[in-house]
Amino acid sequence: MRRRVLALAVVVIAVVAAVTTTYAYRASLFPASTSNKPSTRVVHIPRGSSAEPVGFDVTHFQENFPTGNYPYPVNIRVTIGVNNTIEWVNDDTVGHTVTALVAPTDSLKFNSGLISAGQTFSVTLTTPGVYRYTCAWHNWLAGQITVTPA
Repeated sequence: MRRRVLALAVVVIAVVAAVTTTYAYRASLFPASTSNKPSTRVVHIPRGSSAEPVGFDVTHFQENFPTGNYPYPVNIRVTIGVNNTIEWVNDDTVGHTVTALVAPTDSLKFNSGLISAGQTFSVTLTTPGVYRYTCAWHNWLAGQITVTPA
């Protein structure tokens, strides 16, 4: 009886060792793909950006912002893939918002609410297309995000 138990124990140990070795070997041959992993892109709201730039024209902004033909004094352009995240960090001493006024059809527009100094806001974009955003309090702080299909 002891010989059978000992033989069975040897077989079980051999099977466990073979499975473990095979798993480790396969993992080294087929590493996990990192190309499709979501990523986060950080955008900094610059210190002092709450000061209105010389020559800022709110009417010109309102007329041209939706089409993208507006030379933003603080213009941030970011290109990311679908399901990636953008995080804004407020490096200024006053609060700002990140408010999408233009977004692709069938997608939601985002609004951060007030981002206090030193705070962050992030959004994960799932629909390809162009998003244009601005600060609700400081319209010269604007940007464009282009989300490319996977």
